[in-house]
Amino acid sequence: MGDSKGPEAKAVIRSQEEWAAARDRQVAETAEERLRAETLWRRLQASGDRKTWRDLVLNDSEFESWAFCEKLCNESAELADDDAGAALDLVELALALVPKVSCDEKLLCGIQEYIWKHVGNVLRARGDLKKAAEAFDRAGEFFLGGITGILPSVILRDRLAGLEAALLRDRGDLVEALRMIDHALTLAGDDRASRPALLLEKVRLHRRLGRPEEALRALSWADRVARSSDSRLLLRMEIERAGALCDLARHGEVKKLPGSLRKAAEGFPLERARLLCLEGRVAAGLGRLEEAETALQEAHAGLHDRVVNDLALLTLEVAVLYARQGRTAELKRLAEQTLRLVEAPGLAREAAATLKLWCRLAAQEKLTSERAVQFVKDFSPVPAGR
Repeated sequence: MGDSKGPEAKAVIRSQEEWAAARDRQVAETAEERLRAETLWRRLQASGDRKTWRDLVLNDSEFESWAFCEKLCNESAELADDDAGAALDLVELALALVPKVSCDEKLLCGIQEYIWKHVGNVLRARGDLKKAAEAFDRAGEFFLGGITGILPSVILRDRLAGLEAALLRDRGDLVEALRMIDHALTLAGDDRASRPALLLEKVRLHRRLGRPEEALRALSWADRVARSSDSRLLLRMEIERAGALCDLARHGEVKKLPGSLRKAAEGFPLERARLLCLEGRVAAGLGRLEEAETALQEAHAGLHDRVVNDLALLTLEVAVLYARQGRTAELKRLAEQTLRLVEAPGLAREAAATLKLWCRLAAQEKLTSERAVQFVKDFSPVPAGR
C-alpha cells in the first residue's frame, strides 16, 4: 500500500520534526553555554581578591557570553540578602559585560531584561523599593525585544517571576506576591532547580498572611523536591516549619534540628540569628522563661537587620510570661530595650505601630496578661531572608 498521507500532512510532519530538532539543538547549546559559565565562575572564584574580578572579566574574551552574565545575576540573587554590596558588584559587572557579548539580538535583549531585574532585586534587598521598581521598569523595556518566536526562550523566567514576587512582598502586596509565586512555580515545572526555593517563599508568604496551616502544607510539597538541595535551603525550611508550629502554639511539636543543619547554621549569620530567636520562641511557648530570656538577650546583643521581626515577636512572647507573673519591672525594662526596634528599617509599618503601642503600655504598667496575648496575635511575623 502507498503512503496515505498527502503533501500537506507530510509538510506539517516535516515542519514539526524540524522544530523539534531545532529545539533540541538549542537545549544542548544552552546547557553547554551554562556549563562553560559555571567553569568560568569557579575560575573567577579561585582567582583571589574580589576587587580584581572586574578587570579580569572585562579583559578576557572568554567571559563574554550571555550565560556568564546570567551566572553573575544568579550569584547576585544568592548574595543579595546577606551582602547587598557584593551582590550589586556582580550585577554591575554583568551590565558592563553586555556590550562585549556577541549573540542573537533577541537573546541579548532577554539577558538585559534578566540583568536589570536582578539590579532591582539588589535594590529591594537594600530597602530602596522606589529604585527597585524603577530597575524593574527598565527591565520591561527589553521584554518585547527578547520575545524569541517559535523556539522557547532560554531566559529563566521562573527566576524572574520569583524576583517580582519578592518586590511585591516587600511593598506589602502579599496576595499578589503569592499569585506571582504560583506563576513562577508553573513556569518552573517539575525539574527546575529553582522550585524548592520558590516553594519556600510560598511558605513564608502564607505565614505572613497568617496562614500557618497553609504554610505547613506548602512545606510538605517543598520536602518532596528539596532532598538534594543545599544545606542552607534545608536549614531555612526547618526554621520555617518550626516557626509555623510556633505560630499555631504547637511548641511541643518543634523537633530538634539535625546536627548537620545546626552546624550549617554557624556558617550563615542570618540563619544563626533566626534560629536563636526561634529557640527563644519555643522556650517561651513551653513556659521556660530563663531559656527564653537568654535567647532574647543574645539576639539583642547580635542584632541582625533581617531578624528584627523575629526578635520583636520573641519579645512579645516573653512579655506574656512576665505579664502573667505580674513582673511589671521586667516589662518596663523590656519595653526600654525594645524601643530601638520600632524604627528598624526591616519592620513593617503595621508591625512597628503594634510594637510601639506595646512599649507604651508596658512602660506605663498597663499591660495585662490578656492584652499581652492579644499583642502576640496582632503582630504579623515577617519572615527574614527576603
